[in-house]
Amino acid sequence: KKYAPEIGWDWRLLAALVYQESRFNPNAQSWSGAFGLMQLMPETAAKFGCDSTQTEEPNIRAGVKYVRYLDRFWRDKIPNDQERIKFVLGSYNIGPGHILDAVHIARQLGKSDTLWDGHVGECLLLKTQEKYYTLPGVKHGYCHAREPFHFVAKITAVYEHYKTVIK
Repeated sequence: KKYAPEIGWDWRLLAALVYQESRFNPNAQSWSGAFGLMQLMPETAAKFGCDSTQTEEPNIRAGVKYVRYLDRFWRDKIPNDQERIKFVLGSYNIGPGHILDAVHIARQLGKSDTLWDGHVGECLLLKTQEKYYTLPGVKHGYCHAREPFHFVAKITAVYEHYKTVIK
């Protein structure tokens, strides 16, 4: 509740992100080295002022700074706030480069490059196929895209659930 206003998010959306990342376990550690409630990679955490020895609050604060960074990254490209949240979430999981590639693929296929559902999200899934991740202009190559695709869907679903049970 304390940090969500800094990114203009409903605190329940931020809570849904934390739940998806760590199941609210402050000691969570992923196979890839991500840590804490926000499951920040060490390099990202350091960039936003946190390290793995710190407590929950610095981890949340750094995660929120990263979300704010991603929101600013996408602001001019995705003007709709609700759509931009999905691009931010996808970027939080896999990095903005793979999402930019999916935007590029969407344009190539005549889909909207500013809508997630049915458009950019589905084009992200295409980055598992050589035919698409080797297209000219696709800069970040292969992507294990199911995880970030489902990451966005799960967080938005949990958020919708939270809105119905937590006022």
